Amino acid sequence: MRLSQDLDAGRDPYMWDLAAWGGPPSLDHASGVREDAQLIEQAWREPGARLICLDDEGRFNDDPFGRPVTAADGDVPGDDDVFLGRFDGHPWFARRDAGPYTAVLRSARLTPGEREVASAAQAILNWVRTTRRCVRCGGELLRTRGGFAAVCSQCGYETFPRTDPAIICAVLDHDNRLFLAHQGTWEQGRVSVLAGFVEAGETVEQAVHREIAEEARLRIAALRYLGSQPWPMPRSLMLSFVARSDSPGRVDGQELSWGGWYTRTEVTRLTEAGSLVLPPGASVGHHLIRAWLEDRLPGPEG
Repeated sequence: MRLSQDLDAGRDPYMWDLAAWGGPPSLDHASGVREDAQLIEQAWREPGARLICLDDEGRFNDDPFGRPVTAADGDVPGDDDVFLGRFDGHPWFARRDAGPYTAVLRSARLTPGEREVASAAQAILNWVRTTRRCVRCGGELLRTRGGFAAVCSQCGYETFPRTDPAIICAVLDHDNRLFLAHQGTWEQGRVSVLAGFVEAGETVEQAVHREIAEEARLRIAALRYLGSQPWPMPRSLMLSFVARSDSPGRVDGQELSWGGWYTRTEVTRLTEAGSLVLPPGASVGHHLIRAWLEDRLPGPEG
């Protein structure tokens, strides 16, 4: 999905769906530039260089999105500044500062390309903040590759950012009802489809079967992969599925407080009444539920 295509089609340029993540990236990661500190410094000094700043809570400005790099930012990037790549013809960098800012990735009004920039910025800055010492010897880490890698100053061990895979699954029954559940830490009435982390040594498909059985006692009879979404809160990659179950289902009462099967009519009525609250619009959970409500969700058997 590209902004120009949306405008030509008369669509909201801020709309996106899973297909927006399925093609080539809008953000050019410019790996050749990352390998050369001098090229990164040249990019920093380009007239069109841009900077996205995040505060300690991961918030940023979305109106306008990012800002120009100015003389006040210094002649070269700071030690913890990150070179994200090139987007819309300009080099983009990310920085953590005091802010405060107001937009959050879960609900910010961003074009698909801007969302790539913000997702990359949040993911890599989270890693920079939490990974300060070598996991082998405890030595201080020196940032390399524009911030996307680090080398231990003592033993030379090279470290890269971690991504934690997680699954999220819209489970349907044979009447096309959707299983929705409420986690105890959420706001009152909020529901979503089922999700969980992939454990060491298992495939993502096995994780779907295990998580769905553990959380809601549902046996999966058919399963289909749909797409993925970076979710850097702090470092996840959400792998989305649609599944069919022939089980009655029952939440575990621990991680999930309550849940059950819902028809489209019930969800529409309860959300309009405020009894149910759906996930925020930027999340893959929201798009799975919205696709189901609009009868656009692919069947798991196909």
